[in-house]
Amino acid sequence: MDDDTQITGDTSLTEATVTVGERLWRIVEAASHEDLVARVETEADLQAFPYGLLLWPSAVALAERLAAEPELVRGKRVLELGAGVGLPGLVAQSLGGVVTQTDYQLAPLALARENARRNGIAGIVICEGDWRRFPSLPPFDVVLGSDVLYERAMHPALRALLPRVLAPGGLLLLSDPLRPQAAVFVDELEYAGWRVGMAGTTVAWRGERQEIALFTARRP
Repeated sequence: MDDDTQITGDTSLTEATVTVGERLWRIVEAASHEDLVARVETEADLQAFPYGLLLWPSAVALAERLAAEPELVRGKRVLELGAGVGLPGLVAQSLGGVVTQTDYQLAPLALARENARRNGIAGIVICEGDWRRFPSLPPFDVVLGSDVLYERAMHPALRALLPRVLAPGGLLLLSDPLRPQAAVFVDELEYAGWRVGMAGTTVAWRGERQEIALFTARRP
């Protein structure tokens, strides 16, 4: 495994396999969600919880959407926010997108880099990206985010960031496991003049079918 993954410290890792479209993807992630939760003892621990070290069903659903409609990203400049282990961005790059992946924690980005290597995906730009202090980047044609709306306190920062990183008329694609706060965020975008849409889907997850909402929004 690439030395970059040593940044995960003493977190045990495993390799999951997931089929998206007609391709099998090998994704390194934390071995146990329960183990990560057991380490939370203080409010500071909760604020720094490494959600991005895990592959989530919302990421699988977003990746499947891209595989079903590759024209959404083919030949486009694509930004993945809160990339975590990076599956949607990897799929977007494989479909002809020009992808930049960001996360506010370094450890998930190390796994995203390792996952690109394991799957033979080259050319992705990876950089740290706290929404409140985001690096200066040219606007993108498409912005992706899977399971990034769980924290209401971060919604204002994301709303302020989107006009900076998404070109006028650009496409925002978000996936979420039907949390009420996600619907609130999208409603606020619509109120601000974005053209929004929502579709439901399900993905196979741990022997069951997990319901996921897929949101689209066009910047006015």
